[in-house]
Amino acid sequence: MSVLAVSTDPVEGGDFITRWKWKTNPNSRPIQGSLRVSVNEVHASDRAALAEIHALHYLLEVREIHGENRLGTDMRVCLSSSAVRKALLKGSLKVHGTGKAESAAVGAAATFLATKYFEATYEVQRWKDEEPKAVEREMHLSLGPRFPRVELQCGLLNRPVQITRHAMHRWVGRISEGLDRYSENDLSKIPDARWTKAWRTLAGVLNHKGLLRADLLPEVARKYQQRYGMSCVYLHFSDAMAVFVLADGPQGLDLVTVTKTNPHTPILSQQRFMVGQQIKTSRGTIDTP
Repeated sequence: MSVLAVSTDPVEGGDFITRWKWKTNPNSRPIQGSLRVSVNEVHASDRAALAEIHALHYLLEVREIHGENRLGTDMRVCLSSSAVRKALLKGSLKVHGTGKAESAAVGAAATFLATKYFEATYEVQRWKDEEPKAVEREMHLSLGPRFPRVELQCGLLNRPVQITRHAMHRWVGRISEGLDRYSENDLSKIPDARWTKAWRTLAGVLNHKGLLRADLLPEVARKYQQRYGMSCVYLHFSDAMAVFVLADGPQGLDLVTVTKTNPHTPILSQQRFMVGQQIKTSRGTIDTP
């Protein structure tokens, strides 16, 4: 198992220094370096945790310390911030679709770790100095008012989309595992690798030619609009009997949830469904926005 360890401390001037080291296996000599992270003053609390998350974003998404196009498989991430660890608690993510972040800011900033890199293991560990095989020069990072997003491109909408924790939870439970509404919430027995598979599958589905815009029945659409706002966009992927609900978030377009079509309970404005032994078609319509 490869190991990425980080340790974040404040320095004069209000910045933070995140020391990092990368080991391809627990017994190898590490590559190491440091990142000086400045945090915008709009972030009044949890500044060290946000600096550490920003450093992890750089190491995984920009530096790609773990390798190109690799997710969290077979990787251990050692943190110095317990606040970051709480945002990534697997038990809460698998049962509630959320971590236990102490603040909304830490939860939002850590979204990419809880989705794309879900399979990695996260733990708080004291920093231990080791003899490195290589040292990289210090880099300066700046976290502005907005958190960097890890997104997947949606070819149909020609827009990048952030996958939320809840949407990943629903895809794994409803689509990947095919669970019913009585068992779809508790995914504690589902292997972590299913989330890695879900990310890769969603990357393909969002660019699949079979992904189409959809209209929902008015009463169904109202339910989602009440929860996620009037900006909701619906996409239908019939190969997986999946309907994606997307909505504008604070920083861009988010995939907020995934539901499954049911031949007995139509949700699309034109969808075949069963009545006894007959197949019928619903013809509900909604106003074009």
